[in-house]
Amino acid sequence: MTGSQFIANVFPYIAVGLFLAGTGWRFAHWLRMPAHLKWTLHPVPEGLAGQLRYMLKEIFTFETIYRFNRPLWIGTFGMHMAMLGAVLFLILNLIGWTKGFPVRYCLWLLAISVIYILWLRIQDGNLRVLSSFEEYFNLAFLAAVATAGLRASTPHASSSSRSYLLGLLTFQPDATPLAWDQLLAVFLGGLFLIYLPWSKMVHYVSKYFTYHHINWQKE
Repeated sequence: MTGSQFIANVFPYIAVGLFLAGTGWRFAHWLRMPAHLKWTLHPVPEGLAGQLRYMLKEIFTFETIYRFNRPLWIGTFGMHMAMLGAVLFLILNLIGWTKGFPVRYCLWLLAISVIYILWLRIQDGNLRVLSSFEEYFNLAFLAAVATAGLRASTPHASSSSRSYLLGLLTFQPDATPLAWDQLLAVFLGGLFLIYLPWSKMVHYVSKYFTYHHINWQKE
């Protein structure tokens, strides 16, 4: 097995496995820790329906950031909606409901949003003081993944990104060699998945324990 074959046909499974294992470990670790002090000073909705409306509003609108830092909200909202859209349209593309170009639009929005946030953290004095090396690294890493995905999503004569991904999902990897830019996108995407649970970007899990769980924990 060559290095290219390993990256294309084996590494994606390793990356997804380590991502799931890392995410599960972080969740189980926080779940076993003592509950945080309920410090909420404002009323929050009671009942399952009220909680869901409150949580979904914050998750999909980033209302808190919108109220307190409008410039940062522009990039944050664009970045997260681009990632959500890319995943959604990729799934729709794989099942044959859409073409691939909506994914490219989302990747463009992701790259632009990440670069905007990176610029904002550099030029804004308040954000610059609060930003560590990891924040800059995470944004640069995400920009690299988005750029590689854009390059790899262009039409290729030798191989189709859709047929390749379908092969992985059905555990029948396509034997057709990937182009160098497709290999780069697969490699960077896999590294990002492995890194994600151990970075500050793990707030897709940690936010439940540091925000939602505190708001509605029992007295």
